[in-house]
Amino acid sequence: MAEHVPTTRRSDLHLGGSTGRKSLLSAAPAALALSGIGGAVQAAAPGPDAELIAHCARLDALEREFLATDFGARPGTAEGNHAEAEQDRLLAAQDPIVDAICNLPCTTHEGAIAVARSLALWDAEFFKRGGPDDYTNNRLIVALVRGLTGRAAA
Repeated sequence: MAEHVPTTRRSDLHLGGSTGRKSLLSAAPAALALSGIGGAVQAAAPGPDAELIAHCARLDALEREFLATDFGARPGTAEGNHAEAEQDRLLAAQDPIVDAICNLPCTTHEGAIAVARSLALWDAEFFKRGGPDDYTNNRLIVALVRGLTGRAAA
């Protein structure tokens, strides 16, 4: 199956570009003190960040659905209208989950990793490129997320 690459990202539609990245990342302030963390995070992990981790798992599931929609469908056609409606539905479902993630304090390594993985999935193209620019904040976001998720540098 061919990889679907969206031509318009949620950052363009709802979350305001890098402001959206910053607000999602801000849910994990404890992550700034962490280094060398890897391994899988279980969505149902018990503990103080269980709710946060569950929200991240739900966001990731919706993001996978979003990425599987037909970004190649021509606008104005039945297929294009269907794809756009499905993408809008998924975006609307993601918004309150992102709000919940950003409003929950991150208190464990597992919670920080879950947020970092959600961010890496949500903005995969940003992390594949290593960042769209040389701004220090974007470079540090990439370094932090790669450190937490065990992703190698591009």
